[in-house]
Amino acid sequence: MRVTVRLTGIIRHHAGVKEKTYELPEGAVAADLLHRVGEDLGHRMPRQLWDADEGRFHPIIKVSRRGTPFLEDGDPLRDGDEVYVISRMAGG
Repeated sequence: MRVTVRLTGIIRHHAGVKEKTYELPEGAVAADLLHRVGEDLGHRMPRQLWDADEGRFHPIIKVSRRGTPFLEDGDPLRDGDEVYVISRMAGG
């Protein structure tokens, strides 16, 4: 399945990109996507955001669909989803 990720705030700042598309296996969930984004772009992030040793983002980093609350780690993704990777601490 193909998922378009829009990076926001501090994540976009460190990643240096606004949007990326990822191919994920059918049945992928939000946690799978975050791990994929981290593996791809984590080398650009400070350790406070992406822990390369643990292979995970800090818990304040979440995935959201437009107009919905944050997805839980186990929430399934759908082919064609457009999601946002955002910090729960983001202001605006």
